[in-house]
Amino acid sequence: MKPAATTSTFDGEAASWEPAAGTWPAVRLGVVREAWRLYRRDAKAWSLTMLVAFACAALGEWMSAGAFGVARHGMFGGLHTIGSPGVRLLSAILGTAIGGFLAAGMIRMALAQIDGRSPRVEDLFRVPENWVDVVLASLLLGAVLFIGTSLFVIPGLIAAGLLMFTYPLILEARMPATGAMIQSYATLKGQWLLATIVHLCIAFVAGLGVILFGVGLLITGPLYALSIAVLYREVFGPAYAATPSKPGRYDEIA
Repeated sequence: MKPAATTSTFDGEAASWEPAAGTWPAVRLGVVREAWRLYRRDAKAWSLTMLVAFACAALGEWMSAGAFGVARHGMFGGLHTIGSPGVRLLSAILGTAIGGFLAAGMIRMALAQIDGRSPRVEDLFRVPENWVDVVLASLLLGAVLFIGTSLFVIPGLIAAGLLMFTYPLILEARMPATGAMIQSYATLKGQWLLATIVHLCIAFVAGLGVILFGVGLLITGPLYALSIAVLYREVFGPAYAATPSKPGRYDEIA
């Protein structure tokens, strides 16, 4: 694998993200099995969290549909209206922001569980200090994936794999949205094909619950956040480390 050395500057301070072994560890499919083990430890909390996340996303969609529906028919006494394309765009932006915030919350819960803390539903709504970066990253990721999937799908799948560490880098490394996206890309570009395949498999497994009329997503859905968290820990090491210690497999450090 190609040696990796990435140095970024945020808030005037240089943060060096160099793996101790000289190369970034390879991402692997085995994280899904470890994610399943983590889920089973606190299955009730994770399934309830997934249910609450679904409810919040549905509520947000319903509220945005109502609000933007009013805007479409006329604001300011009917003097100004927003056309249907504009309404759809604004609704999509709001939905993406809400979905990204909830996904980031579940990844934060997964990282906390790996660190030995039991996941709690209320943790989903714990707003981080850098919440603006979380929302901005959601919008940027949504735009990148939309453009990528519009170009015959495959570019979108590759982008999703290369950028899968964006949220944990924002939450734990305190990176800005764009910096986290750049760091995730720099970390995984040397194994872009493997990263794409692993991320696609993680997403596929997480979505298997759709088969059971969607109810199964309460079980399989959390596996996405847990798998990303396990991968992140293996690559970057302990939380908040400016320079990650030598990474190991999750089952070696848990």
